[in-house]
Amino acid sequence: MVYFKYGKAFHDLRIQHGFSLSAFEELGIAKSTLSNFENGKSMLSFDRLDFALQKMNVSPLDYSLMINNGEQDNYISIFDEIEHAYYQRNIKQLQYIYEINKEGSNEQKLIAFSARGLYRRLTIEELNEIEFYLRGVQFWGFFELSILANIGDKLDNSIIDNIIEDLRYDKAYYENNLYYRVLIYRFFYKIIFKFIDSEKKEKAQEILMISKQFFMPGDVMSHVIINFAESFYCYYYTDKKQGKMQLQETLKFLKKIGAEDFRKTLKLQYDKRILRENRSEK
Repeated sequence: MVYFKYGKAFHDLRIQHGFSLSAFEELGIAKSTLSNFENGKSMLSFDRLDFALQKMNVSPLDYSLMINNGEQDNYISIFDEIEHAYYQRNIKQLQYIYEINKEGSNEQKLIAFSARGLYRRLTIEELNEIEFYLRGVQFWGFFELSILANIGDKLDNSIIDNIIEDLRYDKAYYENNLYYRVLIYRFFYKIIFKFIDSEKKEKAQEILMISKQFFMPGDVMSHVIINFAESFYCYYYTDKKQGKMQLQETLKFLKKIGAEDFRKTLKLQYDKRILRENRSEK
């Protein structure tokens, strides 16, 4: 029952707040529908779920905490470790995170795969396990978005399309949460490169356009990574000279503001694609 944890979390919140099954009928949610949801037999659409949470005065973040057994702070800490190790190119730390989590709970295994996918190719079995989990996701909270931010580019294209459709549908919710938007931008960044590398020009352009729909004032670093990806698109498909200049300007900007670890990570992409290509042409 893939949906069980979503229904179980809702059930626990409903009981805590003193609501009966019938209390949600005015929202168009029948008792039988809600009962099936709480027992993991079916899933509520996001809009109905959102209305039901609002009725109980429960925020999506609180619901996300219940889904993940209240371990949000722990997950934030671990994924922050993964991000820090990645930007510092600390492969040993990523390996350590993988090793201590790979034999744990389902969530720990997914954390392990998120770390492993940043320094080596995932096995078919690992990818299958990740994709099986993500196919059942109906609420893209911190945990799920963190997986996408790290290894979303490893997923099958059909799954990526479904995820993007979900994110666009729930865009209004993510507009109010900077932390979630940053994770979404990182996901977009990775899949833009995935499509550039596989020479899917139209698909890369489509994701670039979608990513800009999520921009909000103040999302400086998120603008940077999407603009960096767009500069690569320009380099490969529009104007090599202009694209290269834009890439170099971005790297200079990051150096100027002191974002050195972030700059080094983007510089690796630059070196991998631009410098190697230039050397091969000589």
